[in-house]
Amino acid sequence: MRIVHVVESTATGTLSVICMISNRLASEGHEVYVVFSKRDETPANLPSLFHPKVHLRQFQMKGRPVASILFGLRRELNSLRPDVVHLHSSFAGFLGRLSTISSLKSTKFFYSPHCISFMRSDVSRLKKTCFIGLEALACLKKSTYVACSESERAIVRRYLRTQVVLVENALDKHVTTSHMAASTQERPRPSRCVVTVGGIRRQKNPELFAEIASLFKRRDVEFVWIGDGDEAAKKVLADANVTVTGWLSRSIAMEKVKGADAYLSTSSWEGMPISIIEAMALGTPIVASSCPGNIDVLSHARTGMIFSSAEEAVASLTQMMEDDKFRVAMAERAQDEVRKRFSEDRFFDDVTALYEAQIPLIEI
Repeated sequence: MRIVHVVESTATGTLSVICMISNRLASEGHEVYVVFSKRDETPANLPSLFHPKVHLRQFQMKGRPVASILFGLRRELNSLRPDVVHLHSSFAGFLGRLSTISSLKSTKFFYSPHCISFMRSDVSRLKKTCFIGLEALACLKKSTYVACSESERAIVRRYLRTQVVLVENALDKHVTTSHMAASTQERPRPSRCVVTVGGIRRQKNPELFAEIASLFKRRDVEFVWIGDGDEAAKKVLADANVTVTGWLSRSIAMEKVKGADAYLSTSSWEGMPISIIEAMALGTPIVASSCPGNIDVLSHARTGMIFSSAEEAVASLTQMMEDDKFRVAMAERAQDEVRKRFSEDRFFDDVTALYEAQIPLIEI
C-alpha cells in the first residue's frame, strides 16, 4: 500500500506515534510518506527518527493564507495518489479533509485527533461550540475517526455522531528494548526527584505542578519539568523551585524519567498520554491528575495514583518516597500493563487492520 501520514504537530507524543507506525509500515514493505510541518519544538534530528525508506515531505500548515495552504496540500496529496491518508492532530485533520473534498475518492481517509480540540477544559462554551462546528464542517470529507482513548471516542461520538474506532496508543520497541528497566528495584537514583515531560502550556497545568512542588515538605526532593513553553508559566515554576530543563533529546529525557522516584502529571486534559506510558515502561511510578486520558491509561492504586487535588498528589508522592515496597509493587504492575496492553505489535495490528478493511466511505 501507498500510505501518507499528514501531521502539523511534529513533537512529543504525536510525533512518537507517527514515527512508530511509519517506521513499522516501511519495514514491512509499504510505501510510506510523511507530510509534515516544523514547529519550534520539532526535534532538530527529525529525519534520523524515521526509517530510511520513509519519504519525508515538509509542508508548512501555519503562517500562510488558508486558501494557499488548502490548495497546496491538495496538490501534494493528489500528486502522491495514496491508497490511505492518515491525518494526525486537529489542525492537520481539518486542513487535510477540507483540502481533498471531491478528490481522491478511492482513497481511504483516517483521522487521529490525538486529543480532539473540544476536549479542552480551558475554553468557553462558545469556543468549544466553534471547535465542534469546524469538526462537523470537515466531516464533509468522509473519513474514519481513530480515537486514542475511550474518553476521546466517547466525546467524538457524543458531539459528532460519526464513525469512531478505538486504537489505544502504544510504545515503539526501541523503548522496551533500550530503556526499559530490567528491575524496578535496581534503578539509578543519583538524587530524589519528581519529574514530568511536556510543553509548558495550559493543557499540562504548570500552575498545579508548581503548587504541588510548593506544598511538598521534603526539601531533599527536586521537582523537574523536562520541556519548554510559556514564559509566564515558566516563572511560576521557577518561583516554586521547579527546575525547567528545556527540550532534551528523547533518549536523555527517558534516562531522566527512568532515574526519578515518581512521574507527576498535572494535565487538565489528554488524549492518551504517551509520556505516562513511557514512564510506566521505564519503571517510574505515576501520580496523575484525574483528567480524560490519564484515567484511560491508569488504574488507581494498581498501576498509578490518580488525584483530584494538590493535597492528594502530595500525599501520594510522599507515600512513593517513604514506602519502597508500595512504590516497587506499583511500578512492576505498570510495567506488566505496558507489555500486555501498549505493545507496538498490538498497535501495528490494529492500525493495519483498519487500513486493509473494506470500510464503505461515501462522500457527502
